[in-house]
Amino acid sequence: MIRDLVLYIKQERIAQNLTMSELALKSSVSQKHISNIENEKVIPTIETLEKLAKALGFEIALQVKVRRP
Repeated sequence: MIRDLVLYIKQERIAQNLTMSELALKSSVSQKHISNIENEKVIPTIETLEKLAKALGFEIALQVKVRRP
């Protein structure tokens, strides 16, 4: 799930013709951290994903499902 979100964020950044540096300025997430996220060197927190999504103009909605035996 996180990997899919990261891929979508990267694709959206590219579609909007934003560099990592430009996204960093818009999101308050460092360019190095964005690079590490996009290259799967770190697993981002939900908070970081939300900052990136907001900077790109969309929101992340999470749904929790409880499975009972």
